[in-house]
Amino acid sequence: MVEMALVLPLFLALLMGILVYGQYFLLAHSVQRAANDGARAAITGLDAADRSAIATRAVDRSMTAIAGFTPATRSVAVSETSDAVTVAVTYAVPATSLIRSSFVPSPGNVIRARATFELPVD
Repeated sequence: MVEMALVLPLFLALLMGILVYGQYFLLAHSVQRAANDGARAAITGLDAADRSAIATRAVDRSMTAIAGFTPATRSVAVSETSDAVTVAVTYAVPATSLIRSSFVPSPGNVIRARATFELPVD
């Protein structure tokens, strides 16, 4: 019994760490995928405003797989040069997420990702 009293808190901390960081990596991957999808879709636009609208729609479509996602929890910034378009996505983790647990320190409550694609050459 004494051994269990010593090992159980360590085991629970390890288990919570696996869950918290597992969810963080899942969310980080999902946000990066959304940025990639937005940049990939944006290259089909005719002008800067069209590319921005297309990228935002693609990011929203990609992020609907995230539980608890609302457009209010993300921001999308589209910038472009003469030969490339960059989509930057920032996602604020909701308060109900396991990442916000105070039991295990988490990497952060805001996840950022960016993706750059070259514009097609005429």
